[in-house]
Amino acid sequence: MMASQNHPLLPLPDYFSKFAGIYVRQTGHSTLNILADVIKEHVQTSAHPIGPDSVVHDTAAGPGIGAAALVASLPKDKLPKELLVSDNNGMMVSAARESLVASPLPHVECKEIDSHDLSSVPDSHFTHSIDNFSIFTFVRPVDAVRETYRTLQPGGLAIVTCWRRFAPMYIVHAAQKKIRPDLPLMPTPSPQFYEDGVLQKVVEEAGFAKGNITRVDKELVVSDDENIAGLTMLMSGPMMAKAREGYTADEEARWVESVKQSVKEEVEQFGGIRFEAYILLATK
Repeated sequence: MMASQNHPLLPLPDYFSKFAGIYVRQTGHSTLNILADVIKEHVQTSAHPIGPDSVVHDTAAGPGIGAAALVASLPKDKLPKELLVSDNNGMMVSAARESLVASPLPHVECKEIDSHDLSSVPDSHFTHSIDNFSIFTFVRPVDAVRETYRTLQPGGLAIVTCWRRFAPMYIVHAAQKKIRPDLPLMPTPSPQFYEDGVLQKVVEEAGFAKGNITRVDKELVVSDDENIAGLTMLMSGPMMAKAREGYTADEEARWVESVKQSVKEEVEQFGGIRFEAYILLATK
């Protein structure tokens, strides 16, 4: 079932750090809203819902978006008794720690850990593991998901979210074509994951049985001005500097306007900025 286009956009709790706030705004709250929807509509209605006895790992967590999604989608009496928030980037871990100090989660640890090597975590430890739109960033995705499998309890649930259509890349490519159609388009990290079956194969290779994997498709159309402005800032700024490689100073100066025009075209076509995602729910 597709997430409704009108799915309410959840605000980030006010205790989240400024860095996390900027991070979420520049994704148009897309990673937060899709995960919160998956937890509420699919995890909580599954045979393995999250509850007060759950021990959850948010791996490659960035500034704690998985924790925010848990708080946004679960009543207080269903929040997990323990949550490990981990990322291999110290700045992300610090932002998560700063954000979660005042959260209603009973017990949260924020640690700098690489998803490819969870050797500090024993086997069969977590009831749930969240990997929220991070699969693209893994150098060795099978190894990273294998560590998720190892650290899950038997019957534990992995939630792996993945983009099918990451709207900012389409908009950036359109902006590039307006200025320098002769230059190569900005590459997407690990583009194979946009293809059907690739993530499924990785998750199976990591140890999950084919029969224990369920797929869910989601669509989110970001149509409010605030989140469109955040996404426009992301595409206009340093994160997309590679898109402007080989530009003259004059061409660089046209970039922001080109992005704005490309955003306008996206909104005219879809009624907003359209993200498509698919999610694998895999039981050990």
